[in-house]
Amino acid sequence: MTTVHTDDLDAYDDIVWDGVQHSYRPSPDWRDRVSSTLAIDTAADEDLDPVTFEVLRNRLWTLNLAHGDTLSRMSGSPIFQALDFNMSILTEDGEIVMGAPFIQYLNTGSPLMIRYLMERLSENPGIEEGDIFLASDPWIGASHQMDVCIAAPVFVDGKLFAWVSNAAQQYDLGGIVPGGWPQNAPDIFSDPIIFRPFKLVEQGVLRPDLEEMFRRQSRLPDMVALDLRAQLAGCRFAAQRLQETCEEFGASTVKAAMRSILDNAQAAFARKLERVPDCTLSDVLYFDELMPGDRTTHRVQFNVTKRGSRLIIDNVGTDPQVDGPIGFTYMNFAGIVLGVVGQTMLHEHTFSVGGAERQIDFRPRPGTLSCVDYPAAVSGSVLNVSSAYMRLHNVFSRLMACDPQLKEDLVVSGPDVPLTVIAGADEGGRVFGTALTEASGFGGGARSHSDGVDTSGASYIPLIRMPNIEASEQFYPMLVMYRRAAPDSGGAGRWRGGVGMEVAITPYHAAAIDIVTNAGGQGVSTNQAVGVFGGLPSPTARYEVLAGTDIRDRWTDGEMPRDVAELTRREAQTLRGKSNGTPLNADDVLLLVVCGGGGYGDPLDREPERIADDVAQGRVSVEAAAALYGVVLDGDAVDAGATGVRRTEVRAERATWRPAAEVFEGTAPYDVASATAEPAVSVHEYVVARDDGERRVLACATCNHVLSDYRDNYKRGLLVDQTGVDVLPRVDDPRAFLDEDMVLRRYCCPGCQTLMTIEIARASEPMLTEVVFR
Repeated sequence: MTTVHTDDLDAYDDIVWDGVQHSYRPSPDWRDRVSSTLAIDTAADEDLDPVTFEVLRNRLWTLNLAHGDTLSRMSGSPIFQALDFNMSILTEDGEIVMGAPFIQYLNTGSPLMIRYLMERLSENPGIEEGDIFLASDPWIGASHQMDVCIAAPVFVDGKLFAWVSNAAQQYDLGGIVPGGWPQNAPDIFSDPIIFRPFKLVEQGVLRPDLEEMFRRQSRLPDMVALDLRAQLAGCRFAAQRLQETCEEFGASTVKAAMRSILDNAQAAFARKLERVPDCTLSDVLYFDELMPGDRTTHRVQFNVTKRGSRLIIDNVGTDPQVDGPIGFTYMNFAGIVLGVVGQTMLHEHTFSVGGAERQIDFRPRPGTLSCVDYPAAVSGSVLNVSSAYMRLHNVFSRLMACDPQLKEDLVVSGPDVPLTVIAGADEGGRVFGTALTEASGFGGGARSHSDGVDTSGASYIPLIRMPNIEASEQFYPMLVMYRRAAPDSGGAGRWRGGVGMEVAITPYHAAAIDIVTNAGGQGVSTNQAVGVFGGLPSPTARYEVLAGTDIRDRWTDGEMPRDVAELTRREAQTLRGKSNGTPLNADDVLLLVVCGGGGYGDPLDREPERIADDVAQGRVSVEAAAALYGVVLDGDAVDAGATGVRRTEVRAERATWRPAAEVFEGTAPYDVASATAEPAVSVHEYVVARDDGERRVLACATCNHVLSDYRDNYKRGLLVDQTGVDVLPRVDDPRAFLDEDMVLRRYCCPGCQTLMTIEIARASEPMLTEVVFR
């Protein structure tokens, strides 16, 4: 595979983002290539009273929600019932005025698609009232081929006034594996088919030849046709409602409201950034398995540089792309940034990420895992987008911790998605294939002031839901034995991550069922969510097939087991994060364990009474209470004396850890910061920036121990312990899946032994840089 890896940042602006090899990114002069025959409405009232503004802002918000309802009500797909979509209202030139509370990154490619349409297709075949366009090209605007993008221009008085768009997960669009998630695709030619942007509806009339071409790629053409019509209807509904709003209030007034929404979001984001010290934050994560059976790991890095009121985001440190479904395109790189920003720092601005985008410079290097070039396989790697989203979420959490007000809104990342796809036929011969949305039952990350929410679902899908068990059993030949909370599945911390759940499923009236696993990041081998400020990671997810059980004998006796441990079985097979076509036979049971969010702060800072309640509620085991939190229980009550002894032992053991500067020799050069005569400022849950004589330093907020100069990597001044990740509950040795050793590094203050941060890395990697202040 030919790739371009741009190591010279000075050459970055010379990259041609054409949508062919590299992804499409509109050049600064893209508007010059829009056809002069396309009349565009740019008129907006200069004065807009605040009451009218609020009425229109809420009108557009409810319009987007109703757009989502249209998809879920019209479609027969359980995927749409789980709200696996998102929609946007955009300006006439493609800025997202308002998103919706569904999958946050899914439709952030709509500006790319719309600008491509305006730049490349406005002359021929043209953009006219009643048109609707479709695209599933990941190098233009789709997250992957199954996330089909639909966009419709909105005309008022013969001029292009705005756009409406949605993107939704389609059932099956071909490829070598049913359901469209091939884990053994070396390149795009084994993936589901790509559709470049084309006009599917011309002036209100659906093109049957093009619809037939689209349906022809699917194993389930009727279901795809129904989902497609739901998406088309959603855009038509939104366009009509927006036109009606213009008739009621006047087009120039609505335009003024749209512009004010964007301007307000931009200004709010800029003000928040200005309250945070200039710095560069970095995070490293790893993607497992090029293809099923592969035992290698692959490095991805995000760098967020904050200067004044702007952000520069790059992926320097990320591995080059390789064959196999492991990377994602520029649309996803930019989309996860906008999604994270919309949730963390602009939640009060109704996901107006177009305003935030004005303050961000995206500088990913093409030909890397987080900005792959054509013809990389991308459909089966879409869960790595979710993994990257969560790690970037933690970067923004650390940024927000530098300001007391922003810190109140801080949320630690949730876990990766251990997606399970089932495909096969029922006993009547009817073919099916779908992603089990039980994988969305994970717990949320901890907050700076409270625990994460148990089994809350993905934070990047605020309105996520799982179908009722009865609905799943209606659609597919399977039986859900149980869903229940999984103890020790949330990350430990001063505030713990919410717990996830475990699900047991068995075939029922099925002719054949095969399982495809598709876990993101290292969600099966090493860890799920990562904590912040000493909060620990959540454990690994688990796919396990219990083969040859006595489940049917139990049914004959009128029993429904409440735990798979009650079943006898011939053997148990643990599946890898990527696998294709593992049979699930009539007497087999699939056990899926979905984990929780990361922890916040040192677990030893958690009140023992909270741990006693966690144990009583089944969220934390007695063993984990003692090992991770240093809390010893006597029945249901805290043994205060034993707990004091245990916590003293833990801190004493931490005091024996080695200085990080000795373990990881060498450091990047930095300029020593002079004293500023400013008061101490919190830049971390346990770190403050303060003057120390003539220099500015970073010091422990608990014991005042100086850790480093202000512009140095503060982790160099900590003590470090390096162990296997299997010291965490529910985590097995990763070497069952990987050839490379992965380690858990815990860093504590030398003065008071407060656990300040952790990292999970290859054992061969040096200490990772978390933040460097300017």
